[in-house]
Amino acid sequence: MNVDQLVFENGAWSGFDQLRRHASDYQLLLVFAEKSLLQHPEVVPALQVIFPSAKIASVSTAGEIYNKQSHDNTAVCIVLYFEHTQLEIANDNISSFNHDSKALGKSLASRLPASNLSYVLVLSDGHIVNGSDLIGGITEVLGTDIPVSGGMAGDGNQFSQTLSGLNEEIAPGNVILIGFYGNRLQIGISVQRGFSFFGPERTVTKSEKNVLYEIDGENALELYKRYLGPFADELPSSALLFPIAILNDSETEPLVRTILSIDETRGSMTFAGNLPEGSRIRLMRSNLNQLIEKAKTGGKEATGRFSHPPALALVMNCVGRKTILQSRKNEEIEELANVFDSHTKVAGFYTYGEFSSWENPALVCDLHNQTVVVTVMDEI
Repeated sequence: MNVDQLVFENGAWSGFDQLRRHASDYQLLLVFAEKSLLQHPEVVPALQVIFPSAKIASVSTAGEIYNKQSHDNTAVCIVLYFEHTQLEIANDNISSFNHDSKALGKSLASRLPASNLSYVLVLSDGHIVNGSDLIGGITEVLGTDIPVSGGMAGDGNQFSQTLSGLNEEIAPGNVILIGFYGNRLQIGISVQRGFSFFGPERTVTKSEKNVLYEIDGENALELYKRYLGPFADELPSSALLFPIAILNDSETEPLVRTILSIDETRGSMTFAGNLPEGSRIRLMRSNLNQLIEKAKTGGKEATGRFSHPPALALVMNCVGRKTILQSRKNEEIEELANVFDSHTKVAGFYTYGEFSSWENPALVCDLHNQTVVVTVMDEI
């Protein structure tokens, strides 16, 4: 397995001189780019000419990750060649499914042949696709034995339209599933957080998918504002500092949900993932040192089963973490990247939501918020 990396800055790609194989050998390109760059003629169209045999999966971002740094207004391209692994790709747009994200997920997953499937990478629109429903449809078809990870496209800090797509078909609403086949691919996945609980355990008493109306029979927005105190005046941006955890009865970590918007008229809050009625929840608050330390833990945990440095560390990092860390955002990426030696390419993007199997890949994949998901891979 060969992993190389290109970067688009100042109107041009760089890194072609570092390619270790002929351009026609590469089978897959992953492009993570600032939204306007995905519509630039020198970004994806140019790559299609240079890499004629490769499929190109692209998403817009809320920031890019490469060379041990957090970046903005660039494009990073991960260039992949596999010796022993075959690829199958399914892609479609949510508009073809009457905006039913679960139906879209089921359809895409059913298009991936089941025999010898070893890993699935999910790259999704981050605005009009419901990530919880999408991954629910995918896992309903794939089951819980196949490791799955990925991320939802971003749009900087605008939380507006996002772009994603395969090859030249880049548009809002697209979802791409990349299936990796064969027994020579080694995968490690870790999802990490870094937030602390505060306040008592409560119950969701009224919700509709990702829209929350009542907690313990009380108006959800009013209760949330009461806990935020002076930060309530800065909603919805301050909500990144105070996500909500969905508790469970097992030993696994809780799911974390981030608020995308609030509706003062209805007293509701819209989240990046579903909050089912009856869910037990707790508020959380950020801890900068814990966020950074957990990113480092993610790199170590993902490589725990590897006897050698992996070829690629793919990082899907929530935009909320970047916003919270501010001037320390590079410190988080550096601590994570320093887990690996120079053999491992570390690259990824800031997302509007992360997909990941839990620490035990045999457990079901979920949509996460405010997490960093590290996926390492290599062929053995």
